[in-house]
Amino acid sequence: MVLLTSSANMALLLMLLCSLFVQNLRSSDLYWVSTSYNICGSLDIAYGFNCSAFVHSPQMPKELAEDLNLAWLLPRDILQLQNLLILNDYFAFDGRHYWDSHFKNSTDSSYTDGKQRWLIFLLLLLSGNVQPNPGPELQCIPLPSDVKSMSGLSVIHLNVRSLLPKMDLLRIWVNLTDADIVVLSETWLTKSITDMDIGMGGYNVFRADRPRKGGGVAIYVKSKFNVKLVDSESIGKQLEFLAVKVELAKGLYVTVVGCYRPPSALSTALQTLIQLLSRLDYSEIILAGDLNWDWLKPCSDEFKSFCDSVNFTQLINSPTRLNLKCHEKSTLIDLILTNVPHKFSAVGVFCNDLSDHCVVAAVRNTKMPKCKPRVICKRNFKKFNEQGFCHDLFNCDWSRIELIPDVESAWIFFRDSFLQVINRHAPLKRFRVKGRDNPWFSSELGDILHDRNLAWAKARKTGSSSDWLVFRQLRNKCSSFIKKAKSDFYLSATTNTLNDPRKFWKAIKLLSLNKDSINVPSFIMKESVVVHDKLEILNHFNEYFIQSGSLFDTACPYTVTPCRDVPVSTSVFNLTPFLVADVQKALKGLAPEKPPGPDLIEPYFLKIAADCVAQPLTYLFNLTLESNTIPKIWKSAFVCPLLKGGDPSNLNNYRPISNLSVLAKTLESLVSDQMEDFLHVQNILSPVQSGFRRKHSTITAAMKVINDISVARDKKHHCAALFIDLSKAFDTVDHDVLKIRLLNSGFSENTVSWFSNYLSDRTQCIKCDGVQSGILPILKGVPQGSVLGPLLFTIYINNLNRHVSDANFHFYADDTVIYCCAPSLKQAIAHLQNAFTVVQNTLLQLKLVLNAEKTKCMLFTGTRNRPLNVPSVITLDGREIQTVTTYKYLGIVIDDCLSFKPHVHCLVRKLRLKLGFYFRNKLCFSFNVKKRLVASTFLSVLDYGDILYMHSSAQCLQMIDAAYHASLRFITNCKARSHHCELYSRVGWSALATRRLCHWYIFIYKAILGVLPSYLCSLLMKKSAGHYSLRSQAVVLFSVPHVSTELGKKAFVYSAPFTWNLLQNNLKLSKLIPLSVFKLRMRCFELDSLTCQCF
Repeated sequence: MVLLTSSANMALLLMLLCSLFVQNLRSSDLYWVSTSYNICGSLDIAYGFNCSAFVHSPQMPKELAEDLNLAWLLPRDILQLQNLLILNDYFAFDGRHYWDSHFKNSTDSSYTDGKQRWLIFLLLLLSGNVQPNPGPELQCIPLPSDVKSMSGLSVIHLNVRSLLPKMDLLRIWVNLTDADIVVLSETWLTKSITDMDIGMGGYNVFRADRPRKGGGVAIYVKSKFNVKLVDSESIGKQLEFLAVKVELAKGLYVTVVGCYRPPSALSTALQTLIQLLSRLDYSEIILAGDLNWDWLKPCSDEFKSFCDSVNFTQLINSPTRLNLKCHEKSTLIDLILTNVPHKFSAVGVFCNDLSDHCVVAAVRNTKMPKCKPRVICKRNFKKFNEQGFCHDLFNCDWSRIELIPDVESAWIFFRDSFLQVINRHAPLKRFRVKGRDNPWFSSELGDILHDRNLAWAKARKTGSSSDWLVFRQLRNKCSSFIKKAKSDFYLSATTNTLNDPRKFWKAIKLLSLNKDSINVPSFIMKESVVVHDKLEILNHFNEYFIQSGSLFDTACPYTVTPCRDVPVSTSVFNLTPFLVADVQKALKGLAPEKPPGPDLIEPYFLKIAADCVAQPLTYLFNLTLESNTIPKIWKSAFVCPLLKGGDPSNLNNYRPISNLSVLAKTLESLVSDQMEDFLHVQNILSPVQSGFRRKHSTITAAMKVINDISVARDKKHHCAALFIDLSKAFDTVDHDVLKIRLLNSGFSENTVSWFSNYLSDRTQCIKCDGVQSGILPILKGVPQGSVLGPLLFTIYINNLNRHVSDANFHFYADDTVIYCCAPSLKQAIAHLQNAFTVVQNTLLQLKLVLNAEKTKCMLFTGTRNRPLNVPSVITLDGREIQTVTTYKYLGIVIDDCLSFKPHVHCLVRKLRLKLGFYFRNKLCFSFNVKKRLVASTFLSVLDYGDILYMHSSAQCLQMIDAAYHASLRFITNCKARSHHCELYSRVGWSALATRRLCHWYIFIYKAILGVLPSYLCSLLMKKSAGHYSLRSQAVVLFSVPHVSTELGKKAFVYSAPFTWNLLQNNLKLSKLIPLSVFKLRMRCFELDSLTCQCF
């Protein structure tokens, strides 16, 4: 080294320096100390650096500055030392001569001693080869598959440049490396893309999206780890930053940071990164990302100095963005940084088929937690024979069940006899779930990937142009083979199952990989405590779901008088015994793919055995009516937690999905049919209740509300609407209040006793992967997932508007809207406030909880005439209801101008996501499969509510037409400039305008026939015979009311009769024809419009 001529003396000096000073200089809290790169600005120091400023700068701790006592040093001393270091490369110096000649003039011992300590300090900083944690060099990982075989925590980083279309390639990389943590840069995700769209089996995903196009980072962490989101930031024109905290073992945590900085980022990005990192726990950090600071170039010196100041070591040492034509232009911008480099054993740089960046990987030494394999129990159909199964059921002596008078005993007899035959033909078997996200991945493809990776490693090692040529050929072959393997697999799977809807949609779901996240997380947070035990997790889920029933007791701890309405029906409803034919029909209508409930009887076996078991089940069902008793197992439920989105460890991000016994739901459907007949004949339900009723739908409900508001606006009136939201409405139904409502609705005491037994003693538990939580009682609410639940809730809130005047109501189950119209806006709001106060008091009596945060108010008035100071709608406890300009009501986005522009924009965004999925996988489908797929998943979205938004502006409708034409190009493989009439002709579908018009004609005709709700049918008034002209005297026409505005013309009361009278110019119907015949004529009309009429 410097000042020494002997290598032995130099080594001895270094050992002495390390033993005396390294520990002091490298204390755990001194992050400013240089690593191997930072030379502490020695050249600047040599040429005019202010030592005093350096010593007393924030970079150096005060204690060290006082200890060194360096304030007296002069720049010339350091300049002489620097010159000596430079000359030492060419000359040999005698150290004693140097000390005598330069320091002998000083007689102050502190001065001399301080100079010696300062010299030692500078020697350490200028050495450039003293590592903070000396140890063996990192092993180089030659192939991606070698990552899987290494023990420890494996981390890989990929720059994907648009994640969604490359999910298949990402899954290949994950399967190839089995990485524990995957950090992605440039994901290009938007908020419309859900976590399920980019999900991977066995991983939890965290993301930080850029609000505008481009950028973004994501981190995938294996679900066996406990993970907590620490920070997520997207700072415009600077960077995206995402940090998660991963628990490797009890008490051992590592913070993983994903960061992307675009090349055009502002110069302040580094300071922003420093601020973001300062928020984190510095115990152990792994930072991976595409930072676009080339570690091989001087332009990143400032960033390197920062890394040194926080004790970060960069693990990757070779270029990650290669330039094969000019290797000197290759860059190292994909980095993995850490403050504990001694804990890492290996790093690797691999070729990447997702973008022009290489994949970088690092392995940290640690003992990994073992994950138990997932084992499920299901039926083995390998030797199942349907005829033999039915034959054995016919041979059972089912007549014995009629000798059993007790419901519970009769049920046990049927269950044991039925399951005995099932177990004989399809026994239960435990299966280990392996699962592969890419079912089309073959061993041949694996071999090609291996050859490509070997070629990459060889080309990097030799640098030969011929080796790089071989690699490029194998890379292209690999990309082509992946596309072909995927397309061939799904082309065969979808084409062969086109006539089997169950298998067809199973293949489509497998392709989309948009699975519902029903798996229980590996850990949850309960009162800031991490819970790992699976049984304990299930118990916490069960307790959380049960607590929703006591929501009213928590919100309203005081006593409330239950609602006691006067009877609304003089007739009495009694449940009548069921017929064998009714039970047989209900069994044959079961969905065979549904899972079994707590009774463990699959609907598939009941469906194929309907003829065999209809008789004994009829006796069992009727026995429940006679004894007012239901088997206990039929009142229990398996509940599965479904992740809605967000942090999987937070219980608030889950909603329950109940799975009831199939036979219990069959019994409920038979009871529901009798209830609906009684309620309809007796006209008990409110005429403005559209939920779960015949002839009613969400479209009829929205049509009624929009019509009334449009008519009022046409009369220059102002409207104020309140969209009410109830918290856990179905789960908070009070059973005692419901019994009173049933009695008031005409249900007999005996029938109410049956419902009382149906609602009482209900239980639920969480079951997952063979583990079952404790059983908890359900004290409130109607059964979630049941057939009777929605109908009982409809009766529960029936006539909620009974004591309200000067206000209009409409109900769809728990979706309630109140709207008031008046000449002045303040008057309309006053009426709305009065109605809302009455409704709130009624809700208290019904023990239902208002969700004030989600309840919204909307004002329908002219923009020019809207006053500035508008009074707010207030709740009983004094909270103001937020006034909005748009609201999603029953799936239709309504705006205060009734333009439906926000709804169209929302619709187009949803359609574009579907189009992206179509075109990414267009090679996987045949023509017929494409047509089926678009008709089922694309046209169904377009058709919903099309008769409501059909009067939107031409610009909005053109946006929908553009998306529709894109779907037709997907089906036909036509080019973008193909004329739309050619597309219509090839597919056999009409234009959307024609399609909407046909739907509108059919809707009007249903109103004429009386198969729509009375609140719409009553708006159509036939013309009297005196108003007919001579030629149209025998034609059915309707009166068209007078309107003054364009908005009034869009109302149903005007638009429906006006459109029908125009249609009658062609139909000339003198009498009404059956609906099926009318639909056929409309279909012919639609087909006639396929001929091009544009030229």
